[in-house]
Amino acid sequence: MVKNIQQYYQCILDNLTGGLISVDMAGKVVYVNPTAGRILHIEDVPACLDKKYDVAFENFPALKDVICETIESGKTVRRAEISIMHASTPLIIGYSTMHVRGADGKEMGVTVIFQDISFVGAKK
Repeated sequence: MVKNIQQYYQCILDNLTGGLISVDMAGKVVYVNPTAGRILHIEDVPACLDKKYDVAFENFPALKDVICETIESGKTVRRAEISIMHASTPLIIGYSTMHVRGADGKEMGVTVIFQDISFVGAKK
């Protein structure tokens, strides 16, 4: 039996094989998992927390646009792709978005789940 269910849930998020970023409805970054940090090459993931997403992800305009669109439109995306730059190397990111709602159904924020698919299907 798991003694600390909150810690257990945290470990699930931390061990996802895809990146996960969650932002509240005011645009403040609530959570960035370690995989998101690795994909985006963010050295100090905790420094992103409690910042507005447009500041935390200022080097990733396409990602900022995805978050903004999800918050403002209320629409979610099942499967799409964006291109982001790391140094001078473009990365293709496959992503989906979802809304986070409380038990009462009230909107709490949005989440982006993503993977680096730059080399999927690439010719060798």
